[in-house]
Amino acid sequence: MKHRLVFLVLALLVVGLLSTAATFAHQTDFWQPADFEDWMHSFFQPSKDEAEPFANMAYIYQNGDDNQAEQVQQGENNQAYIYQNGDGNMAEQWQYGVGNWAGVYQLGHRNTATTQQVGTDNWAGIYQMGDANTARIQQSGESFTALITQVGNGNTAVIQQKSK
Repeated sequence: MKHRLVFLVLALLVVGLLSTAATFAHQTDFWQPADFEDWMHSFFQPSKDEAEPFANMAYIYQNGDDNQAEQVQQGENNQAYIYQNGDGNMAEQWQYGVGNWAGVYQLGHRNTATTQQVGTDNWAGIYQMGDANTARIQQSGESFTALITQVGNGNTAVIQQKSK
């Protein structure tokens, strides 16, 4: 009887782990670079028609307590988006150059995201869903693409790309 009970508990744990992993995998499939950028554009509804030619655009949305965000852009045609929902999140984005795109989506608490781009036509996205995640993207050059997706708690990720 004891062996059957142990086997039943182990079987339920394995099923639970597999269904959780399948759920996480399904959730992150949506956040491919093109979809992530489309979501940011539709949420913030930027209008390039209203912007001056070669102007930079930056948007920040914060919902919660003690969130911090900073966006610095120098150059032309750069776009930056930050969406924070939770408490104690921090996001920083710096772009220097022409035609760069950066986006941060944070859903949870105490997440940190940093993006630094120098150059032309670079794309960077950070998606954090959970608590106490840390992500950093540094790109220096032309036409780099980077996406960090973190689902869960306490994850750390760094991407560095540089032209020679």
